[in-house]
Amino acid sequence: MPVPLPVGQAVTAAHEDAKGCFLYIKHRRRHVIDLPRNFDSLKRQVNSLLTHWNVVNDDINRQSATIWINDNYTARYDDLCQVWIDYQENFVKKYKKIVGLESDAMGEAGNQIPAHELLAASKGWKNKFCTPTFYKLARLDKDVVKFTTEVSNLENKITLEHVTSPINPQIVVRQGAKELTDMPSHHELLVELQLCLYVAGCRRIAIHGAPQVGKTNILKSLNNLLVRRLPGLEFDYVIWVTFPTDLPKPDDIVNNVQEKILDRLNLSGQKGTSGKKEVISRALREKSYLLLFDGFSSSIELEDIGISEEHELGKVIIEAKDPHLLRNFKFHKEIHLEKLPPEDSRKLFDKIIADETFCKENRDLGDLILKELGGLPGVIASTAGQLKTNKRVQYWDGVKQRLKADIWDNNLVGLAGVKSAFDTAYSKLKENDQKCILYAALFPKEFTIPIDILVECWKAEEFLRCPIPTFSYARREGACVLNQLTELYLLERCSEHHVKMPINYRRVALETPFPGEKIATSFVRSGPEIDGHLKDEEWEMARRVSLMRSQLDELPVILKCGGISTLFLQLNPELRIIEEPFFTSMKKLRVLDLHSTGIKLLPPSISNLTSLRSLYLNNCCDLTELPRKIVELKELEVLDIRDTSIYCLQKEVCSLVGLRCLRFSFASGTCNPNPEPRLWERIVRRPNYPTTGRRVIFPPGATDQLSKLEEMTIVITVGSGEEIEDQIRTEVGEFKNVNTKLILIRQFSSQSQDQGNLVQQNGEGIKLLKCS
Repeated sequence: MPVPLPVGQAVTAAHEDAKGCFLYIKHRRRHVIDLPRNFDSLKRQVNSLLTHWNVVNDDINRQSATIWINDNYTARYDDLCQVWIDYQENFVKKYKKIVGLESDAMGEAGNQIPAHELLAASKGWKNKFCTPTFYKLARLDKDVVKFTTEVSNLENKITLEHVTSPINPQIVVRQGAKELTDMPSHHELLVELQLCLYVAGCRRIAIHGAPQVGKTNILKSLNNLLVRRLPGLEFDYVIWVTFPTDLPKPDDIVNNVQEKILDRLNLSGQKGTSGKKEVISRALREKSYLLLFDGFSSSIELEDIGISEEHELGKVIIEAKDPHLLRNFKFHKEIHLEKLPPEDSRKLFDKIIADETFCKENRDLGDLILKELGGLPGVIASTAGQLKTNKRVQYWDGVKQRLKADIWDNNLVGLAGVKSAFDTAYSKLKENDQKCILYAALFPKEFTIPIDILVECWKAEEFLRCPIPTFSYARREGACVLNQLTELYLLERCSEHHVKMPINYRRVALETPFPGEKIATSFVRSGPEIDGHLKDEEWEMARRVSLMRSQLDELPVILKCGGISTLFLQLNPELRIIEEPFFTSMKKLRVLDLHSTGIKLLPPSISNLTSLRSLYLNNCCDLTELPRKIVELKELEVLDIRDTSIYCLQKEVCSLVGLRCLRFSFASGTCNPNPEPRLWERIVRRPNYPTTGRRVIFPPGATDQLSKLEEMTIVITVGSGEEIEDQIRTEVGEFKNVNTKLILIRQFSSQSQDQGNLVQQNGEGIKLLKCS
């Protein structure tokens, strides 16, 4: 039988157990009492963490040129998100459930419960020692204290130095670039440039295109992309150089560029141009570098700067503004940047307007405005920024009208860059070439200008340098001028035989006086919505007038316009009558274009146009004959009477002894359909000419009279051209002048498989050429 414990020891043990239990409950009670205060402290700590994160992000944005976010940034951001989730789910929501404050408000709303409400709700549990809720509150307080410490530690970790890494200024300096996400075509080109950098042998790259089309922005985007040091593209240096445009001397340009490169390499202060060249070459010889040139000049060599072909790890990308650069510089890759396509223009425009409903409701109006902006990102962005401030249909319609007008508007600030680009290109032209581009602006907006006609007009106005006054020489000279104008993007090629003027450049050109003229004396009224009539004072001061496609139906009876040299009246089918005195004062007129008008006769006053060199009457379907006094136009070099009702050459035409280019047609199917198969014989057998048993196309003596003739186009509309072709072969063979170029165009019936063929004779015989 065991010996019982002494009564004193039992009491002592029970006392110790009771004491421990009391202390345990007291400790838990302390947690319950402190919970509201600790919870409020946790709330403030979470808010402090979020505020601190925003402050760090603001610092990152302000210092984006010198720092970039690293992997720690992503890890801390994930920690922050997890803290917020834990705080909401494991503390706010759990506390509300325990104290009976459950409501429909969840998530962030729970964080807004004032601490005094939680305090009041938890006071009732501090003396209920045996309930499960009491102990849940006690455990929650311990978790709150622990979590508050974790949140505080996380805040201490989130420092600018921890979540970012410095951008070594010797590697890359961030450039201000516009986002490309709303310009997919430009983003694709950026990707293409990036892929070119991975090709070892692709070390010289050119990106070129029209001014204001976005080349510089793409280069800046590439520069900023390399801040992240993409795998395989870890350059030692990425160097951005804006090429100087205000220094005329090559030595000054080289020195300026060298200083910029040396500054990026922290090697500035070198003396002497040759010394700078050697320092740059030595510093980059063993380095992997990318040199980005915003502009360059064909008068400068990379070797002059210190960029050598021996730098096997070096690459150069040049944004080429100088057209001669592409011919004289050896590039491994050339990338041409087109204007924004309509879909990209629309995306950029809609993003800036930032009002989906308004843009959708006024889409047609927006498209008309975009059409006038010419697909240039900078112009679109500036104009859209203006439209965004006033989203009223009337205001937008007013902007559209100002854009459609052929008048420069200083209030359209988006066009300022266009004017600067035009002036820069225009200043590179010689005086006569400047006149050529200003002349092209006489044609309507978006008009495809036939190159042959444009060159003929230039020659008539004596804009071409032609010491030999032949058309063949003029066309070669015109081709050189056109090549220069297209290289400078002042003109755009639409096809092999047509060009057009960029819509925004044309607006500037119309406000630019011709060299030697104090004011703009070109008057252009073209387009279906334009009043094609000029005031008397405008006619009097005019040098060049274009009323093309202006719905013109009548002309003044008599005018004072003794200085006019070009008059475009074409594409006005309602213009049917030209009164007799109309041409009386136009003794200096050199170019007269009446094609596709409804005139039936030319007034006898046309004999006053003694300086006229080019006369276009083609497609005047109702014109049946030329006035006899046309023989007085001794200077006339170009006569086009194709597709008129003039079925055969008048003897007056052959009296135009200065004629160099003649275009005419027989029995035009377009204007005068002729079902009679033998009518041709009646057309070509002139009753006043002696016959020798054969048909006559040219009047007697035409070969001698048209001694200067170089080009002739004959349009024949027949079902079968064999008989006519034989006659043409016979008579054109009499033109022995070696400078004569004869082009015969046969328009076959639709059943013929040879429809559209060209017959060309160049002195060696006649051959068939496929018509494009």
